[in-house]
Amino acid sequence: MSHQILGRIVLILFALHGVFYLNFFIQSGFLAKRIRDKDVIFGVISFALFSAISTTALGRIRGWNYKAFYRIHIAIAIAITVPLYLHVHHIRVYVWEIIAVNSLNWLLRATCTKTYSGTIKLLPGTDLVQIRIPLTSVKSALAWQPGQHIYLGQPARDMYPEAMRNKVVALYGCFNPFTIASLPVKDQELLLVARTLHGNTKKLAKLAQSLADEMQDVPLLLEGPYGASTHFPDFSLFDKVLLVAGGVGATFVMPVYRSIIDFHDPDHAGHPQIRFIWAVQKLADTQWAFPNATDEEGSGSESPLHDSAPVEVFVTRGGGATVHMDESGEGFELAESDQLLSAEEEVQKSRKGMVLRAGRPKIGAVVDEVFSKGSRVAVVACGPKRLTRKLSASVEQWVMQGHEVYYHEETFGW
Repeated sequence: MSHQILGRIVLILFALHGVFYLNFFIQSGFLAKRIRDKDVIFGVISFALFSAISTTALGRIRGWNYKAFYRIHIAIAIAITVPLYLHVHHIRVYVWEIIAVNSLNWLLRATCTKTYSGTIKLLPGTDLVQIRIPLTSVKSALAWQPGQHIYLGQPARDMYPEAMRNKVVALYGCFNPFTIASLPVKDQELLLVARTLHGNTKKLAKLAQSLADEMQDVPLLLEGPYGASTHFPDFSLFDKVLLVAGGVGATFVMPVYRSIIDFHDPDHAGHPQIRFIWAVQKLADTQWAFPNATDEEGSGSESPLHDSAPVEVFVTRGGGATVHMDESGEGFELAESDQLLSAEEEVQKSRKGMVLRAGRPKIGAVVDEVFSKGSRVAVVACGPKRLTRKLSASVEQWVMQGHEVYYHEETFGW
């Protein structure tokens, strides 16, 4: 968000700069002469490149082809330094600052990128890709915090075991962000979950499918961690904590929920009441968070969630068949009968640590109930824009009434 706002401010100032000089040249009668001068030509080129960056960053274009947007965005951002440098002399010090900052950024990102080994698979009955990366020591686990995110990439083919190399599906040249959905210190692993859409997540799904019969770990590149979750307040100081997630937004909210419960000091004076609302299309989408939710994960495994503050899982649709990619890139359906459940049937399959409900959650009513019983409330949410917009509007009404609120929101989008 900050990047978008600052980018728009720069574009507006650049446009005003050009308009004011153009007006001056016209009124002074210098336009015909100055338009042929090199400084003006390079200025016009710079403005055209700025406009191209802004145009290709529009939501429709990003959604149509994010890969093209990303590459054009980076390429133009690098190329624009040349006409800016040649535009006027006094701007050159700032161009060198840009080069220095970007060089430092690339260096730091390179030092934050390391190779790990982990497993990758498609979760049955869903379009979710799950990656588990074991952490071999407490020191390595302490480097990762729940709710932070990393960038996941794929190393060169020669880093894979020789038997796997011809099965490896190459990913695109950029890394994809994944939220750390586990408690690394407690779980001794990084759990990453993402929905299969287009681009790299689709490639990851095909990679998982191609390696489904392999029992070995695969090498993965991780850059990070990043994110604001390390700056969260002490939630025990609040009367109420409301957590809201939509779909895979729970990869951000679930570790926050678990950390409040698992790391709470019983001798601490504060003991907030927690309410966690999670809306999913079908029950199978929750299996990564509830290890005993499917037979595949093992009925004997213990759920990390607690009955004292169960997760309210709202199943908004029936089970339905899920589409994955076959070897040719075409879609095929997984139609296991035990996963093709209606919402009503899924509600009857409640698991430890969850309360299942059919339909969409009434966010306004949930917010009103939480705020009516507490004056200091923390709200943490992650999900699609429609969900977070409704939540924000509902919380705003109580802020206007004088309630003390901590609000943190992560919204799907780019």
